[in-house]
Amino acid sequence: MKILDQDIDRRDWATLGRKRFREEYLLPLRPVVITGGISHWRASGTWTPDFFRQHYGDRDVTVDDQHLTLTDLLDRIEASSATTPAPYLRNEWLAKWPKQLVADIQPMPQCSLPNWLDSWAFPSRDHPTFIELYIGGAGAKFPNLHFDNWHTHAFLMQLYGEKEYLALAPDQGRFLYPQEGTASNKSGIDDVLDPDLDRFPLFAQAQAIRFTLSPGETLFVPAGWWHTARILTTSITVSINGANTSNWKSFAKDYCGSISAFSRARAALLLVYMNMLGELLELGSWF
Repeated sequence: MKILDQDIDRRDWATLGRKRFREEYLLPLRPVVITGGISHWRASGTWTPDFFRQHYGDRDVTVDDQHLTLTDLLDRIEASSATTPAPYLRNEWLAKWPKQLVADIQPMPQCSLPNWLDSWAFPSRDHPTFIELYIGGAGAKFPNLHFDNWHTHAFLMQLYGEKEYLALAPDQGRFLYPQEGTASNKSGIDDVLDPDLDRFPLFAQAQAIRFTLSPGETLFVPAGWWHTARILTTSITVSINGANTSNWKSFAKDYCGSISAFSRARAALLLVYMNMLGELLELGSWF
């Protein structure tokens, strides 16, 4: 894998704004780190390991089949290192946590709006919008190189500590050994930082950008972009996935494809509906 010299774009939301974000990043599907996007959150500056100990320390969490109290996990996280990384609490649905915690991160940053996954006309009661929490320690890594399910966009809001990300454009997929079937959005390479090039020789040709995400910053990972992360210091992150005019067709195709395993006829009809819904949402959108 070759690390490209250029850094990811970094823009302040006050000067970028919705129109330029749409034109320069959303529609071209270009990643960007945005500052100032979550300064309105009560969580900014308050969500720390001690905050979670004080308010939710007795809460039971499960990480990689280990059952721990959050206090026990945080103790391990703060002692984490590159040689002995602590368990990494990741993809934790905040919908399962008390409502006051979710209130600390509302409203979502403007760059993530509108999010058509929240539309009242979405054809399922279970809208595929997931607000997720990640808490980990130095040395911990996300388990695989991937792009988000159903070609949704990812917005990653860093609240505490620092993470290092690797991101690769969609056209790099041919070097990344995607898995088969429903896991085709995940690379089969075990460790992208120390790959076995005898097993994965094409990976030597892959081109990636590497950058750090710091507190107060929001990372926009466009649909189809491969990415993974490792934690540099004790870290707290929130993510949300989304879809709108820029990725709706890809999302609708993937979403309906996931249903075709149960009923091809239903999936075909649903795709027609989803494409029509996208056109209607486009008419009512600020896009």
